[in-house]
Amino acid sequence: MASYTWQEVAKHNSRQSAWVSVEGKVYDVTQWVDSHPGGSEYIELAAGRDITYLFDSYHPFTDKPSAVLKKFEIGTLKTHEFPTYDKDTGFYRECKEAVGKYFKDNNLHYKSPFSGLWRMACILFVMYHAYNTIYFSEANFIVRLALASLFGVCQALLLIHMMHDACHSAIGYNEVWWKIIGRTCMDFLTGGDMKHWHHQHVIGHHVYTNVMGADPDLPELVEGDMRYIVPRQVWRGLYKHQWIYMPALYGLLAFKVRIQNWTTTYSTLMNGPIRVNPISSNQYAYFFFSRCCNIAYQLILPMIFGSLNPAQVFLYWVIQEFSLGAWLAFNFQVSHISTAATFPSDKEANPEIAGEWAVLQVLSSVDYAHKSLLCTFFVGCP
Repeated sequence: MASYTWQEVAKHNSRQSAWVSVEGKVYDVTQWVDSHPGGSEYIELAAGRDITYLFDSYHPFTDKPSAVLKKFEIGTLKTHEFPTYDKDTGFYRECKEAVGKYFKDNNLHYKSPFSGLWRMACILFVMYHAYNTIYFSEANFIVRLALASLFGVCQALLLIHMMHDACHSAIGYNEVWWKIIGRTCMDFLTGGDMKHWHHQHVIGHHVYTNVMGADPDLPELVEGDMRYIVPRQVWRGLYKHQWIYMPALYGLLAFKVRIQNWTTTYSTLMNGPIRVNPISSNQYAYFFFSRCCNIAYQLILPMIFGSLNPAQVFLYWVIQEFSLGAWLAFNFQVSHISTAATFPSDKEANPEIAGEWAVLQVLSSVDYAHKSLLCTFFVGCP
């Protein structure tokens, strides 16, 4: 069989020609796009990439996908775009078996949507009443201010609960569930973009957690970033004050991401170091439509029909956005960007990562307050 570089595989990154590599072998899965039980979107997202760690983590309890994949083998992969991990020596297999046993023993389905749906209903109930009170009542400034902050937190909860589950195809039993729940929460209710998030979070962050040069959540350059996070970064005197200025900047995350949706994902077809696969004209049209819908309900309708003037509406919207960004950024930082978390080698310093993927997933994450129902709910756990 032929041997391919990652650049050659990367050219086949659409539903018309979809190649992937898994554990050093290359597969042409073009004919499988519309037959994939998990839907075509995930094949299109994975096309043109090494999906070794995605493939295993998205099919944890069955060997059938591996048997199907063998039918499409066309060659081997001789170079890699990003760092590679050590092979699993049994830790990940043991974890999967333990988790699978837990679901079986407790008669649970790991993609059951019901726990997520009741949480979503509770959050939407609070958002609805907060929205009405802020923009369509005679409430005073303090009440509106508090509810605008609460509205922002509720938007964040939609994202770290239901949207996050949907982006990992873990809420509901098929692609329809994931698209409706995920895009309702992300694209329409909070004004983000699921395609941007898929590339940043699923393709980048979860595969290469805390690996500089591959994880889009980390600084891209060793110099010039406002944050000092990775030990490999060049120290600047400014960083000794980041404990003061960074919490204030956390609130700008929502604004930053909205801008990046336009300027990176949909313009340069890049999300940090992660390549964005070709975007169709229909997807561009959907992106524009969902942005218009979000702006309409958050700004235009209150300005036209509400009890506040446009400047006041804009003020409370900014408060909502700041609260949303701060809540998300705090959760992202405390979960991974911590001195308690591991930062594996990056691709420039060492093309190989010292460690197994599953082991480093544990070491690069921070577990805290897992016995607190209140805390786990507010950080996105069931």
